[in-house]
Amino acid sequence: MIKSSILSRFFAVLLLCGGVPANALAANPWFISEGGNGPGKGKHIVLIAAEEAYRSEESLPMMAQILSRQGFKCTVLFAIDPADGTINPKIKDNIPGLEALDTADLLVAFLRWRELPDEQMKHIIDYTESGKPILGIRNATHPFKYVKRPDSPYARFDSASKEPSGGWGRLVLGETWISHYGKNLVESTRCDIVKTASAHPIFKVIRTGFWIPDDVYGIGSTLSGDSTPILLGQPLEDWTSEAKPVAEKTPQPIAWTKSYTGAMGKTARVFTSTMGHGDAFKIEAFRRMLTNACLWCMNLEDAIDPSFNMDIPGDYHPGPVGAKGLKPGILPQDFKK
Repeated sequence: MIKSSILSRFFAVLLLCGGVPANALAANPWFISEGGNGPGKGKHIVLIAAEEAYRSEESLPMMAQILSRQGFKCTVLFAIDPADGTINPKIKDNIPGLEALDTADLLVAFLRWRELPDEQMKHIIDYTESGKPILGIRNATHPFKYVKRPDSPYARFDSASKEPSGGWGRLVLGETWISHYGKNLVESTRCDIVKTASAHPIFKVIRTGFWIPDDVYGIGSTLSGDSTPILLGQPLEDWTSEAKPVAEKTPQPIAWTKSYTGAMGKTARVFTSTMGHGDAFKIEAFRRMLTNACLWCMNLEDAIDPSFNMDIPGDYHPGPVGAKGLKPGILPQDFKK
């Protein structure tokens, strides 16, 4: 269980010191979307939004509400500024509530170059080694970067690590940070389902390729482990669906399945997509792919239903990429409808 009493005392001290507004104490520093009836009833998904580039702090609460329609309880954790309790992805060393992973059935990771305290990091690694499934989005391929504490026992999971090569990202998800293959914010992407994967449950209802406003990440010569590409990304000349393919750039894997066997000896299903720009989530096929992938990861693929409601709840207008797109003063409870 999340140790809310400890966090409440922490924020109470800050309040007395004039460091946090009173409304930040109204709820815990995470967002919960309770599940109802559906194939996910009784299952708990923990989504971590902690990167400053692609507006995951806006896209993952939206996805949590979509997943909750299928019955899943969803907890979204954020990078939190301890000074005022607001969501601030520029804070690299604080993600309150990671204890939620102790009861999670799926981890959805969307984080970049964090250097967490060991007591927080332990929950991520314990979950990783438990044999439970993991879904990684975009820059989750390079989630950790140890600069201040290279002596931490978790520094080996740094994205530039030599052992394991590529750190947590390559070991668990299949790849680490390589490059932007498509020009960032210039070349959008045509997504083509690999022929041998056309009947994969993750593409149920989708079946054909689709366009997204996002650029293709580069990958190495091989993905790690038993990674199996199921979606290829063809860079296009500009940020429109009508754009022509970039002639000199061949398609690259942008989504794949994988397995990971942790220290407990249990093998987990893993799904990774290197796409995840805030505007990519406006595309229904992308939202459906991620939703289907969540069910597949948890061995619930037989429950994937074409009638799943993929409509975006409320208003979804993510800010532009980078720190300039961060909306200041947002509290986790502000996402409640």
